[in-house]
Amino acid sequence: MKRFEFFWQTMELCDWSHKGDDNKVLRPVMRYLAQQEDSIIFLFHDLMSELLYELDSKKLADQCEKAEPSMSDDSFLYSRCVALINGPDYYEKARQGRAKEMWNIEFESLLYVPSRAWALKHRKSEEDYPHTSPLSYETGSNLEQWK
Repeated sequence: MKRFEFFWQTMELCDWSHKGDDNKVLRPVMRYLAQQEDSIIFLFHDLMSELLYELDSKKLADQCEKAEPSMSDDSFLYSRCVALINGPDYYEKARQGRAKEMWNIEFESLLYVPSRAWALKHRKSEEDYPHTSPLSYETGSNLEQWK
C-alpha cells in the first residue's frame, strides 16, 4: 500500500464537517490538487483508478447485489468509491469483502476530483481534461476478477 501513500494522504484533506454534501467534503482535496503540477493531478487519477479497479470483482459485485438487489454497473462503481473515501484501512476491509455496509452508500463525486481540479487550475472546462488513466475503473473492466 506504500505506493498509494500520496493518494491516501491527499484524501485526508476531506472536510467531514460537510458530511452529506459530497462536493463540499471533497473541495479541499480538489483545491489542493489544483495547486499541483498536472503530473500530480494525473498521478492522483491513476492511483484512484487502480484502487477502484482492484475492487472490481464478481465476488464484490455479488455481495453488492445481495445488499442492493437493484444494483447497476454504476451503483456498484459509486459504492466502490465509498471504500476510497473512508481511507486505507476501510479500503482493505472492503477488498477482503468485510465491508458489507458500503453497498447501500455511494460517493460518485470522488470520480470527478481529478478533472475538476485540473479545470480549476487551468480555468477550463472539465470536458477538456486531457488525461486517461491506463486502468479503467468501470464495472467489469478487471476481467481477471470477473472469471
